[in-house]
Amino acid sequence: MSNSAMNRGIPLFARLVLLAILIIAAPRLFAATKFQCPVGNEVAAGLGDGVIMRTCLWEKEPQLVVRAGPLELVKNGILILKTQTNLEGKLHGDFTSWNDEGVVIVSGTYVEGLKQGPWFETDKDGNTNTIYYRDGIPVDP
Repeated sequence: MSNSAMNRGIPLFARLVLLAILIIAAPRLFAATKFQCPVGNEVAAGLGDGVIMRTCLWEKEPQLVVRAGPLELVKNGILILKTQTNLEGKLHGDFTSWNDEGVVIVSGTYVEGLKQGPWFETDKDGNTNTIYYRDGIPVDP
């Protein structure tokens, strides 16, 4: 069957919707597949409800294992949380969390385990609030 014959069987609207879904979801799908541990070994664990946690465990010294590097939660193949930890196991770097519809619901930055700078939180109605942090404490902007 030729490509044009196959396209005639699928309504244009359905093809456009599918294309839009692929364009929106593709970056998160690809992001969920790129995972590299700077040190240690990748570990994955099922958390239930289709959620898998991927992270890196590193034996920093004998009898001391820390989580170091990226940490992701993937739900049914879609990235829903991405952050990272430093070599001390503390959250450090960008933090982003998405809802099941692909909307960013929380984003901000951790520095040595503490929230720092602007954090953006989106409520269920789509309203985004900005909270500013200094050393993990909310402050006026």
